[in-house]
Amino acid sequence: MNLTNKALLLTAGILGSSLVNASTASVALTNETVKSDVNFNMGTFGIGAGVSYDKDESVTAAHIELGVEDSDTSGPLQVGLGARLYGIDADLEPDDDISVALALGGWYRYTLPEANRLSIFGSLYYAPEVLSFKNLDHMYVYELRAEYMTMRNARAFISYGKTTVIYEDDSRKIANNGFSVGASVDF
Repeated sequence: MNLTNKALLLTAGILGSSLVNASTASVALTNETVKSDVNFNMGTFGIGAGVSYDKDESVTAAHIELGVEDSDTSGPLQVGLGARLYGIDADLEPDDDISVALALGGWYRYTLPEANRLSIFGSLYYAPEVLSFKNLDHMYVYELRAEYMTMRNARAFISYGKTTVIYEDDSRKIANNGFSVGASVDF
């Protein structure tokens, strides 16, 4: 079983077995990509996991995350900072190793006070050379989303994002690049 199937099964298991305890679960799709994340809110910090697969670029990326979150959710701005440990399988020839990186970054969500169902979400994670291993030079991941709260615990969104992975031989893979549609559910 290849890494893609293992990562998708792991994510399905996490989402399926622990939805009751999850704070947020989300999925985003295009014709060529699928991305899913789950985040468990533990008060002032969160633990998360996610996986993405880009069929056109043959890139699978999975991560686990530990972050500090803003405990005051009454205002229009929510913020989180943390670290993600990435495993990336890009089907490189002849070296088919899985690259590993520790990315630092964060996310924010701003809910418009005048239109409290609309929000803007952004995230950025960067792994410099010193935190990138196994033939990886550096990588970064970013995403911007326009969200609409369809009900109290669900949001539909349109997002633009990109995952860029640069290897030691100066080759690069750009995955999950472009617009996608998705939904997130809060528990």
